[in-house]
Amino acid sequence: MAGFLGFGNFQKPGKGVKKNEPEKKRFFQFFELFFRKLTKLIQLNLLYLLFCIPIITIGPATAAMMKILRYYVEEKPVFMLSDFWAAFKENFLQGLLIGILQIVGIWAVYEAFLFYYTRAQLNGLYWILIGLIIAITILSLFAGYYVYLMMVSVRLTFWQLIKNSYMFAFIGIRTNVLTLLFSTGFLVCSILFIPYTIIVLLLITFSLSNLICAFNMRPYVYRYLMKPYYEYAGIPNPYEPQEQEEEPVFQDTTE
Repeated sequence: MAGFLGFGNFQKPGKGVKKNEPEKKRFFQFFELFFRKLTKLIQLNLLYLLFCIPIITIGPATAAMMKILRYYVEEKPVFMLSDFWAAFKENFLQGLLIGILQIVGIWAVYEAFLFYYTRAQLNGLYWILIGLIIAITILSLFAGYYVYLMMVSVRLTFWQLIKNSYMFAFIGIRTNVLTLLFSTGFLVCSILFIPYTIIVLLLITFSLSNLICAFNMRPYVYRYLMKPYYEYAGIPNPYEPQEQEEEPVFQDTTE
């Protein structure tokens, strides 16, 4: 029997994928995934907010959410409560550091913008600094789309996470811009229009915003980090089809 909003119901089989079914365009893949997982996304959003009640745990909670969403994108089975808790504990330290860094960064950008905007009214040269702040902020947003996904996908040090996330900010520039419009745009609108959007914020904003990130950023993380790791380690890649030796149709039984 399922719990509240379906929590704990691990027996219901998934939709499955038909053999040799032609691959859909990614636009349609995303919306098919979204509507198929809508109830789960609502559950995940509520679970995420619960773990974010102490603000300091926003980073680890975001990492745990990203782990679940990565499983959804990869069409892997998910045990939401246990998988979320396991990812929360496993990535607690790095998630905590990244979360604190992001909170401090948001505060610093806000203060710097107010400081230079006030002075730009008297000296137009300060608009150059404001433009620089905006460019750094956008670049950091792009990097933030990758950092938690990398954290729950490959084993990297804190500084490797930071370095790689800013590299991806340039590598996936076109995808990053689209993600900024839809993911960050949806998140910002949900916050700006409170209290009208409070229900949306509570039920779907964070899980949907991060699902867009996971769906868009996962191909880059796989191509440049996950796939090279399996090739370098010389171990089978579970994400690539493995060649299986075909059994002969006829066998010689005269021996």
